[in-house]
Amino acid sequence: MLNPSDIYVIDSADRKRFEETGQELAELMEEEKLSMVPLLIFANKQDLLTAAPAAEIAEGLNLHTIRDRIWQIQACSAVTAEGVQVLGLSQY
Repeated sequence: MLNPSDIYVIDSADRKRFEETGQELAELMEEEKLSMVPLLIFANKQDLLTAAPAAEIAEGLNLHTIRDRIWQIQACSAVTAEGVQVLGLSQY
């Protein structure tokens, strides 16, 4: 069973949008009702050769600036279900 958390999905092959996505995520994290809620980021499209690794995604989204909650990047592929099976989300 998952703990209450904020789940955010990004296209890990679309590096051009990392900055924009990071800004949107930062605005979302400012919501009072999400204060202290853990953040799980699904880095989708990891089955593509052009997919960014977790470290590049973390840098592109400025995750190092998040200090009020824990966060994790989970590599995944919606096509193959890799990365979501471990979390029990493959049925969704």
